[in-house]
Amino acid sequence: MLGLFARLARLLLFAGAGLAMGLAPARAASLGTDDARHLLVRTGFGATPAEIAELAALDRTAAVDRILAGTLRESVLAPPAFVDEPFFPYHRLRALSTEERMAWVRRSIQEGLALREWWFREMLATPSPLTERMTLFWHGHFATSQQKVRSSQLVYRQNALLREHATGNFRQMLGAVSKDPAMLVYLDNAGSRRQAPNENFAREVMELFTLGEGQYTETDVKEAARAFTGWSLDRDSGEYRYRPFF
Repeated sequence: MLGLFARLARLLLFAGAGLAMGLAPARAASLGTDDARHLLVRTGFGATPAEIAELAALDRTAAVDRILAGTLRESVLAPPAFVDEPFFPYHRLRALSTEERMAWVRRSIQEGLALREWWFREMLATPSPLTERMTLFWHGHFATSQQKVRSSQLVYRQNALLREHATGNFRQMLGAVSKDPAMLVYLDNAGSRRQAPNENFAREVMELFTLGEGQYTETDVKEAARAFTGWSLDRDSGEYRYRPFF
């Protein structure tokens, strides 16, 4: 069954491609070259003449169904090998010498660039541009940065998580993101304690991720922050861990 955003995409693309060309959405005829190009640009990063010609022969329902049916939940290119290396615990950074820490920072920067290059190549190679376009969209929505997360392994895991849910159910994705280690580090929930709840994650969930400004109160933020205490990380593995007494 299609997820909420896949169903919405079908409706929007069904209407959008035709309306952009001044055509009635209910038209059952084939797309034609212009509509096919428009649809592929809206659902990917461009299209080849062969891809346009193939889609142009279909009617709108069949064209959208084909694009949605081809969505993936995993990348087609293997990521850099370092993503499978053990997570380097944050608490061990304090024990590094100055030279060791500088070397660690340099390596982190290089790994970040390698991850970026890998994702660009995935966008070019994937047979499902819609998957990567939506993964990129959700990366902007649930924004994090390697500069603060400081772990290539956690950043990669989040990228894989967004791809897994890219065209699926938003509620399920939000729940997964709420337990995502990179997000918990980036918005400071990993260190939130009941004695002093950190409100960053709770506020962003309401303001940016779901409701929007004006749809919640400061009391809502404070109570949500209290509820999210204990959603943390295992300090050695970097995996999500619920700590009921935090």
